[in-house]
Amino acid sequence: MTTTRPVVLPFCTVLLVLLAMTGISAGAAPQYLSGSPDLRAGIEGSNEVFPGDAVTLVIHLENQGHDAQKIISREGTTGSPPSTAIAVTAALTAGEAPVVLKTDPQMVGSIAAGEGVRIPISLTVMPDAAGGEYTLPLTLTYTRLSSEDRVGTESVIYHYTDETTTIPLLVRVADVVLIDVMEVGAENLTAGGEGYVTLLLENTGSLEGKSAVARISREDESPVIPVTGTVYLGDFAPGAVKEGRFKVRVDTTAEAGSYPMRVAIVYRDQSGGNQTSRTATIGIPVAGETKFSVHGDPLWMYRGTRASLEMIFENTGPTTVYSAQARISAVEPFTGYDDTAALGDLGPGERAMARFEIGVDRTATVKEYGLDTEIRYRDGLDQNRISDPIRVTIDVRERPGVMRIIYDPVIMSVIVALVIGMLYYFRVY
Repeated sequence: MTTTRPVVLPFCTVLLVLLAMTGISAGAAPQYLSGSPDLRAGIEGSNEVFPGDAVTLVIHLENQGHDAQKIISREGTTGSPPSTAIAVTAALTAGEAPVVLKTDPQMVGSIAAGEGVRIPISLTVMPDAAGGEYTLPLTLTYTRLSSEDRVGTESVIYHYTDETTTIPLLVRVADVVLIDVMEVGAENLTAGGEGYVTLLLENTGSLEGKSAVARISREDESPVIPVTGTVYLGDFAPGAVKEGRFKVRVDTTAEAGSYPMRVAIVYRDQSGGNQTSRTATIGIPVAGETKFSVHGDPLWMYRGTRASLEMIFENTGPTTVYSAQARISAVEPFTGYDDTAALGDLGPGERAMARFEIGVDRTATVKEYGLDTEIRYRDGLDQNRISDPIRVTIDVRERPGVMRIIYDPVIMSVIVALVIGMLYYFRVY
């Protein structure tokens, strides 16, 4: 018994001390001696954008900070760790990149060490953006716990610091073929006809398009409709200028003016894949409809006669017509003996005379008649075309005085019968 008591007392003392230390540790909070946020950011998925695209980039913002030293004590702090970024605000700017930002700075809250957030940012890439890598500065503003002072045994003074850091985000604008329509030429485009449109195209992009083909297409309900809508250009290097000539037709309802048409380039990229450039919209000038008018003295005829009528035709349209020929449609009670006349080539505002030989029946009613005339011609593409009908008025008159009697078959028949009767009477009696 006497040999064991000295051993039991020291053992119990040590056990009590250990239990006391365990109680202290269990009731204490961490007190940090050092640490700071370490914010890292990157674009999720592909960072490649294309000229003219409206895209939403998702930025992954993560806090990789840590607290290098901390102690555990009964008097430890209850504040945020120094590595926590408090009240983070993220603002993305364009920098030198050819983009327009659509999203304002965003408040993303506090980010503790090891945590992250996703920030969606909407932007539009300039249509003429050159290919290459660009940096978008992401500016982060936040607050962190920098130090603390204990006051007495129960109070702590926390000291916070506002910090700003900028993280460069790398985006790549894809190399593509971009087109600029430097010149638009239209040849003999009139309503109802066909013609050629010549485009001078420049590759303003940063990629050489292999086996490039220029393609035009109709814009909505435009009256200008492609007939030959593709032209092969070959390899189309950046800065190169190519000419494309396309055949189009114009609807008969088109008025004089400019009408839209779409232009794009189909090409092969570096990997051999088929690509299509962004579409450019151009204006195609249309001169309007080819028209004619008739001039000259009023036309009239005595009924029962045949006459040569002269009419002056004027080209009131905007383009030259070739090998023009006038024709008159002689309908009852008229008869056409020579109903066509050559006018030749007529430029805008030029005139030519036509002579028609027609007759009118003796039984025709005395009044004004309307006859249709038309012009057949060849346009600038050597295509046959016919003008709209032009109405001309012919006044059919009765012969005056004795001439009326002479040329009236009924009266003349009566007169002849009377003369024959009188001659017979005198001869017999």
